[in-house]
Amino acid sequence: MSKLKLLDLRPTQFVLGMREVEAKKKIMKELTKKGLKEYQRARIIPIILGPGKEPFLIDHHHYARACWELGIHDFKFKILKDKSDLHQTKFWNYMTAHKLVHLYDQFGLGPHTPYSLPVDIRCLGDDPFRSLVWELIFHGHITKVNEPFAEFAWTAYLRFNLRSSLHSKSDFRKVLKECAKLVRRKDAAHLPGYKKE
Repeated sequence: MSKLKLLDLRPTQFVLGMREVEAKKKIMKELTKKGLKEYQRARIIPIILGPGKEPFLIDHHHYARACWELGIHDFKFKILKDKSDLHQTKFWNYMTAHKLVHLYDQFGLGPHTPYSLPVDIRCLGDDPFRSLVWELIFHGHITKVNEPFAEFAWTAYLRFNLRSSLHSKSDFRKVLKECAKLVRRKDAAHLPGYKKE
C-alpha cells in the first residue's frame, strides 16, 4: 500500500477535541515548507489493516483532521499490523483486546458497536471534555503518556467529577482552572500521566 488519502483512513474513535485540532492547524499554517515537512516527519500515522484491507488509524486522529481541514494531502503512515485476513468479528475482538479502539461518544455514552464508528475523519464529533484534557496536558497539569486512548480515561474522569457545566457558552478558562485542581486529587492517581502536587 504505497499511497493513501486522508479520507481512506478509518477512525477508531468517535470524537476529537476541536481545540487541539485548531491548535495543530495554527502551528502548521505558520510553518515554512521545510518546517512543515519536519513536523510531518515527526507525526507518522500508525495504521492497522482490517478486513478488505481497510486502513484503520489508531493514533493521530487530531493531526489527520487538521491536515484535511488545511487541504494538506501528503502525510506519512506506517502499517503496524496486517489483520486483513480476519473476519469482522475477530478483527474487532482483536482491536478491543489490544485497546486499539475507543467506543464512547461525545456525550460519554457507550460502548457503542464498532460498526457505528465514523467512516472517515470528517465525521468525528467534538467532545469539549477531550479539549479540556488536551489543555491540561498542554499546561503541564497531566503528563502526556504514550498509551492508547489515555486522554479518554481523563475525559471520563472529568465528565463524572466536574461541578461546572461545560457547553458552548461556558467560560472555558474558568472550567480549566477547576479541572487543574481536580486532576491532582488522590482519586485520580490511577490515571495515566497523573502528577502529584
